[in-house]
Amino acid sequence: MRKRRALPMAVALGMILLASCSGGGSGHPAGDLRPTARPATAGVDDVAGATASPACAAQVRQLRVAAVSTLDGVMKAAKADLEKAHPGLTVDITQTAPDYTTLVQRISADRLTGRSVDVAVAGFDQLPAYANQLGAQQLSPRLLRASYDQRLLGLGTVGGRLVGIPQQVASLALVYNLDVLQRAGVDPATLTTTDGVIAAADKIRASGQNVQPIDLPTGQLFGQWILNTLASSQGTPIQDAAGRPALTTPAARAAAAFLAKVGTYGPQSDNPAQQGLLRFGVRRQTAMTVVSVASLAGSLTFIAGQGAKGFRAGAVPFPTLPGGSQHPVAVGNALTVLATDRCQREMATELIVSLLSPDVVAASTEASSYLPVDTEAINRLGSFYDMYPQLKPFLALSGSLVKAPAWGGARGGEVASALTGQVVRIVRGEDPDRTLTAAQAQAAELTR
Repeated sequence: MRKRRALPMAVALGMILLASCSGGGSGHPAGDLRPTARPATAGVDDVAGATASPACAAQVRQLRVAAVSTLDGVMKAAKADLEKAHPGLTVDITQTAPDYTTLVQRISADRLTGRSVDVAVAGFDQLPAYANQLGAQQLSPRLLRASYDQRLLGLGTVGGRLVGIPQQVASLALVYNLDVLQRAGVDPATLTTTDGVIAAADKIRASGQNVQPIDLPTGQLFGQWILNTLASSQGTPIQDAAGRPALTTPAARAAAAFLAKVGTYGPQSDNPAQQGLLRFGVRRQTAMTVVSVASLAGSLTFIAGQGAKGFRAGAVPFPTLPGGSQHPVAVGNALTVLATDRCQREMATELIVSLLSPDVVAASTEASSYLPVDTEAINRLGSFYDMYPQLKPFLALSGSLVKAPAWGGARGGEVASALTGQVVRIVRGEDPDRTLTAAQAQAAELTR
C-alpha cells in the first residue's frame, strides 16, 4: 500500500472500554524502536511480498473476504488498494459476524449454499477449525514481505502447518496508578514477578490510602488468559504439546496460589471492559489491574482526558512466577486462505500481503495498539511511541510469545469459559489445589 490510512476513530475509542492504563519507561531509544534481538531478514521470494501472476490477475474478477465487524477500516483499505491495482476486480467483504466463533459458523453455512470464501480472518483459537473443517491452505513464509516479523508465525500453525498469518497480536499488561504506588513506597520496577506484586499490594494496603491494591478482572475469558500466562512463564502452559489440559502442574498450582492471594485484597471485577475500567480509571478504587496491550493507547488517551481528575499511570508486561521468564500467551487473529483454485489462491495471497503492508499495520497499531507484526511499521511509528512510551517495552515480547490453547473435542469450545469459571472460584476463596483438580477433570471431559 502506498498511502498511509488512519483507521476509524470508533475503533480506537472502542478499545478504551477494555481497560484504563498508561505509561512507564522505554527499553529502546526514540530513534530506533526495533527490539535489539531482531533476526536477520528472512528469505522471501520478493522483498515486497507475493503478487498474483499476470495470467491469474486477468482471470480473477472477484474475491470474497469474511471478517468480523471490528476490522472494517483495515479491510476497506486493502480492498481499495487491490481494486486499484487490478481494474475490474471486485473485493466483496462480509463483516456481519460479531465474533470469531460466529464467523466460522457463517462460513460453514455459506458453503452449504455454494457461497465460497477466498480469505477469512480467524481468531487464533479457531485456526484448527479453519484447517480441519474449512480447508485452510498451507502458506509459505516466503510469500510475505521481508519486513514481516516471522518470529510470530508459530502462532498461525496447526499440526506444524502454517495456515494463518498473524495480523493482530496482543498480550497481557499489568497497569498501575503510579501516584498510589509512590505514596506506599512501591518501586514499579518490582512488579515483574508475582512475589513483587504481592509485596507491593501489602504495602499499598498498609499505606492507609483506602484503595484496593489489585483487581484482576476475569470476564471476557481473562481468567483463562491470566492463569495460562502465569503458568507459561515457568515453561508449562495449561495445554500440553499433545493438546491435553495440564492444570495440575507445579506452575499451574503456583499461578492459582497467586490468584487466591489476589482475591484476599478485595472483590475482583468480572467484566474488564466495564467494572475494571470504572474501578481503576474512573473511580480510582484500585491501584493495579490487568488489561490487553491492545487497549493501552486508547486507555491512556482516556486518562489524559480526565484532566485534573486523572492520575499518573504505568504499565509493564504481566508478571512472571518467581524464577520464570516472559513467555506471554498471545491472543489475536490471523489471515487464512480458503480458496482452492490456483488463481484464486494467488489473488487471495496478494490481498493478504496488502493487509499486512507497513502502512496498514502502522495505522491499525495507532488505532488499537496491537503488537506490530511488521518491522518497517515499527520504524514508521516513532512519533506514536514517543507519545505513548509505555508501549515500548512490549515490542520486545514478539520473539517470546506462545500460542493460546485451541481445545479439541466435541465440546472443546466450552473449555475456556469453564476454566475462567474455575479461576473465579479461586479468587473468591475456594481451595486452589482442589479447584485445579476439578478443572483438570472438567477440561478432560470436555475435550474427549
